[in-house]
Amino acid sequence: MTKILTAIVFLFIAHTTTAQTSATLKGKLVDTVGKQSLKDASITILDAKDSTLDVFGLTKADGSFLISNITFGEMIVDIKFQGYEPFSKKIVFSKTNNSVDLGNIYLKIAANDLGNVTVTQSVIRMRNDTMEVSASAFKTKPNAVAEDLLKKVPGIQVDKNGNITAQGEQVQRILVDGKRFFGDDPRMATRNLPPDVIDKIQVFDQASDQSAFTGFDDGNRVRTINITTRKDRRKGYFGRGTLGFGANADEGLYDNSFSLSRFNGDRQITFTGQANNVNKQNFSVQDMLGSLGGGNFGGGGNRGGGAVQGLTGSGGGGGLVNTWAGGINYRDTWSPKTQFSGSYFYNDQKTYRDQKSFVQNLIPGAPDSSIFNDQTQSSKTYNKNHRINFNIEHNFDSANSLIIRPNISFQDTWSQTLQQTASTRGKVTALNSSDAQSVRKNNGFNGNIDATFRHRFPKRGRTYSLNINTGGSANDGTGTNYSRNQYNPTNRPAYSDTIDQVYATNRDTRNISTTLSYTEPIAKNQQLEFNYNYSYNLNNSGRETMEFNSGSGKYDVPVVNLTNTFENTFSSNRMTVNYRLQNAKYNFSIGSGVQVGDLTSNNVTKNTVIKQHFVNLFPAANFRYEFTKTKSLRIFYNGRTSQPSAEQLQPVADNSNPLNIRTGNPNLKQQFTHSVRFLYNSFDVFTQKLIFATINANFIQNDIQNATTFQPNGAQLTMPVNLSGTYNINGVFNYGFPLKRPKSNLNLIANVSRNQSQTLINNASNYTRNTTLGGTVSWTTNLKEGFDMNFSSNSSFSMARYTLQPQQNGDFFTQTVSTEATAYSKSGWVFSIDFDYIYNGGRSSGYNTSIPLLNASLSKQMLKNKAGELKFYMFDLLNQNVSVTRNITGNTIQDVQTRVLTRYFMVSFTYNLRRFGANQQQQQRGPNMMIPGGNMQQMRMMRGGGM
Repeated sequence: MTKILTAIVFLFIAHTTTAQTSATLKGKLVDTVGKQSLKDASITILDAKDSTLDVFGLTKADGSFLISNITFGEMIVDIKFQGYEPFSKKIVFSKTNNSVDLGNIYLKIAANDLGNVTVTQSVIRMRNDTMEVSASAFKTKPNAVAEDLLKKVPGIQVDKNGNITAQGEQVQRILVDGKRFFGDDPRMATRNLPPDVIDKIQVFDQASDQSAFTGFDDGNRVRTINITTRKDRRKGYFGRGTLGFGANADEGLYDNSFSLSRFNGDRQITFTGQANNVNKQNFSVQDMLGSLGGGNFGGGGNRGGGAVQGLTGSGGGGGLVNTWAGGINYRDTWSPKTQFSGSYFYNDQKTYRDQKSFVQNLIPGAPDSSIFNDQTQSSKTYNKNHRINFNIEHNFDSANSLIIRPNISFQDTWSQTLQQTASTRGKVTALNSSDAQSVRKNNGFNGNIDATFRHRFPKRGRTYSLNINTGGSANDGTGTNYSRNQYNPTNRPAYSDTIDQVYATNRDTRNISTTLSYTEPIAKNQQLEFNYNYSYNLNNSGRETMEFNSGSGKYDVPVVNLTNTFENTFSSNRMTVNYRLQNAKYNFSIGSGVQVGDLTSNNVTKNTVIKQHFVNLFPAANFRYEFTKTKSLRIFYNGRTSQPSAEQLQPVADNSNPLNIRTGNPNLKQQFTHSVRFLYNSFDVFTQKLIFATINANFIQNDIQNATTFQPNGAQLTMPVNLSGTYNINGVFNYGFPLKRPKSNLNLIANVSRNQSQTLINNASNYTRNTTLGGTVSWTTNLKEGFDMNFSSNSSFSMARYTLQPQQNGDFFTQTVSTEATAYSKSGWVFSIDFDYIYNGGRSSGYNTSIPLLNASLSKQMLKNKAGELKFYMFDLLNQNVSVTRNITGNTIQDVQTRVLTRYFMVSFTYNLRRFGANQQQQQRGPNMMIPGGNMQQMRMMRGGGM
């Protein structure tokens, strides 16, 4: 650890020393005819070895220039101005030649110049709210994927599980050439596309189709990355296939995968598949049935206000996973007016999870009144999932267009869980123990169609659009519940009981939402929007429980308090008026709507109906100010309602864990959330320094939280209730800049979060307040060849505070240091290491861990163009992999340790396919950080950002 920090300090010193011993270049531009000075011509200093950018500048009003901080060595000086022939000269800068004066430089008017503008290409460009990055500026290791490229992009972080954070917010969607790729699954693109087919990486908040058309923000924004492919890679084949076999101390292992893409202009087809038992998923797992948790024991269900600090090893701490998966993605332009894309994906996963946990439940009273649960759990879950997505866009003419996006998923799961729990009051007095097992099977579907029709009138700014979103789902399940329980209450003798039950459940939903929008210009750069929305949601939920009859030997005794049929409907009408003012420097909109809603809860079993009527305001405001083309501030505010789910409303108990019985609450009200976002970005095109700052805040009224009642025997009954006081605030600051020696990028990230939630413990109010302070140092190399490295250090300090039992307040700390290093030779040898060191402190006894995780591989590239690679890989070389997680929700502190994959070896062979059009497959990605050229007019074209 000390050596790593010393290396970082050395890099800063080296960077400072380089700046102090750099060279300067000056001169003055004039034209050869009019002898006039040339203002704002581009002066680009490139490294002669690999043409990467060293320094960039512009001429002053009189045509003079002074460029400083030039690195010693042989450099290429490129000078360009539109309409004139470029000037280029090689100069060797050194200690003895550290101040060069070129004097007057006379540029000639270019022959046959038609005034065409050649746009200067930069590493980073800021286009309004979009950050665009040139992929060719970043060098990746051999056989890399898009995920490896994203790790090097300033402002983007990728964790071990492939989750992507951009500018402090989670990326939920990745597009390829502007179209969805395998639906909304980011990993399908980042783990299947190679970097050498990528041209640009664009980061932005994608608005809904209707909002993007009207220009009025409806609050439905998704942090998105768009990957644009290189034009010379849009005709041909590319892909890779891997066969791998190995073993650990317990069993044989395998890791096989393939990806094949055929691009032919707008027609793109991608096939992908994988089969392994080493916890690798090149896709995001979707659980629409909520049945992948390995049983239905334990707590959970708290919404908001919780802090989760986790550390997991391979596979995300989710146990041991066997995966078989495959799919196809297809897109094409069917006609000049119609574009189509669609995908199908299937996955079959078997998850084996062994866990032990220590749970502290804070209860009002004496310091030793808290209840502690010591728990072990073993489960296996089989899950099969089909996903189908389509996207159809049709332009009838220049004024009318239609977008249709249908999707449907099918899921089938089976799980078995064994759990042993022992509870004590304080850490001495035994309260209860339980030995439980359950089996359940669920199957169902979830479908949705989103359609948007858009029309523009001849009058600029006058439009109307109609959006219809409708869908439905079904979830049918059966299960068994068996447990033997021992109770030691303080007010009566000890006793035991046995639960032996079977049950059947069904949940069905239907929903439709229609939104009609009309916009009208009322003055120059000003618009009004009139928006109407109608929505209807129907939720049906049923549960039937039968108990074992020892007399008949069958499950034929109804359990009345565990049997119920429940129907819930919510309908609303909302009318909104918005005003928008658009200016060259700022964009402002404000508006509000009134929503009238009716919630009806029908307990069919008990023949009782509860009706609630709501009237809510829906305020919204947005402001964007552009200080410069590369510096802006955005502020968003909106208010919205959220309805309780059918499970939260259904008044039937779930006793699958007899020590933690959960039930619904038909009297729940809808909750209302106020959301505020501040986003600031700044980019210096000359120094290439990048700043992002984000603040997100949510304040929730009538938040749905838990009320927990503890029985004398230690068992607990949990029910959702509406409580006030919930808020979540978090901020992220990112400062990134390039280093010249070695050529690399450094990102410094600071984050802070604060959240509060209220729970009821034996009818006493408890506020849980969590504060987390964190910092990240991320350093990635950008060398031309021979070596590649990514380093990061992440520190997180959390403070948990409780109003009910302040003596239980606690602090805990997590430190993670990660290094990925690859050395490779021209002869094809590749050596890689992947090292993580994780420290957990401040947790319960036995859960404070120090984990060094080292992976290493040695491979040899072979065949023509190094298309083949034979690799020997060792995972967890030190045999230290452990998964430890801390969860803080409401009145509960939970430390969990999960069995994960440990040391194994793997031998694999990978074949990379690259077959493109004539002369294209010979073109290689260059490391150029900037293509020289352009005057100030050119610079302005790119200074939506850029370097």
